[in-house]
Amino acid sequence: MPARRTKRFARPPLPQRAGLDAVRVVAAPHEVGRPVGEVLLERFPALGSPEARDLGARFAEGEVVDQHGAAWSAQEPMARAREVFFHRELAPEPFEPAEIPIVYEDEHLLVVAKPRTMASIPRGEHIRRSALVRLRVAHGLPDLSPIHRLDKQTGGILVLSKIPQERGAYQQLFSRGEVHKRYVAWVSGEGPTLAELERGPIEIREPIVKRHGDLWAHIDPHGKEAWTSVRMMRREAESRRSLVSLVPHTGRTHQLRVHLAHVGLPIVGDELYPAPAPDPATGERSRRDVSEPLALWSVLMAFTDPVTGKERRFEWWPPEVPGDD
Repeated sequence: MPARRTKRFARPPLPQRAGLDAVRVVAAPHEVGRPVGEVLLERFPALGSPEARDLGARFAEGEVVDQHGAAWSAQEPMARAREVFFHRELAPEPFEPAEIPIVYEDEHLLVVAKPRTMASIPRGEHIRRSALVRLRVAHGLPDLSPIHRLDKQTGGILVLSKIPQERGAYQQLFSRGEVHKRYVAWVSGEGPTLAELERGPIEIREPIVKRHGDLWAHIDPHGKEAWTSVRMMRREAESRRSLVSLVPHTGRTHQLRVHLAHVGLPIVGDELYPAPAPDPATGERSRRDVSEPLALWSVLMAFTDPVTGKERRFEWWPPEVPGDD
């Protein structure tokens, strides 16, 4: 039986600003008892920059509140049971308007084709220009939230939930591996794997590890299971590029990019893989210089809707791809 809206949803104590949620802070053990103003400045140094509005004034005017909407004073001690909410100070973020095509919409879901190089959610320098904030503002949907990840560099299908009480049921589909996903990518390279692909589909089963703080994921025999099915769609001999269809059976970080680079067929425009050799002097790696965006798109997503019980199938093809064979 389809799940219903049984999960309680606590609305944040501060309303959104221009499609952006307030920041939520929960005290870490070493922060308990310290003044909340001191903790915020330590965690978010930008709050103390000369360009930012005076933090003391923000406290005095009641702009920093707890989960019940009660104002904090800057000197009050942090407590585990009392959360902190405030709106971040945003640096100027000029950006060009960008169309985000709608693939499907109903009362539960909004499905769009996210452009490549656009962040899905607010992060780092991509706040107002992220897909989520743009969509909330453009469609007047303050509760909109993505139910799965789609990297900034990857284009294509992004599914978002409109109703907070339903979001968890959709997200659990992805954590349980109950969503069928398909991607397409332009790859470069020659060698035995390409020859094998021209004869038929292949399976790549190589475990992957992604360590905290490391930008790159790695093939590692002690990593988590990772499995990708790869099929040749089109071979362009002149450009030495091939269009491949990819079905990930697991959902590891950068799985498709790591697997394809590992077999000698890196995705065109990939600035991370194959991972560059460390600098002999510093031991650090740098991103690769690339002249075009990552040629990777999510083109199909299918699942049984946990709310309505319907079979969902969302499909979209980018103009850079000639279409299914």
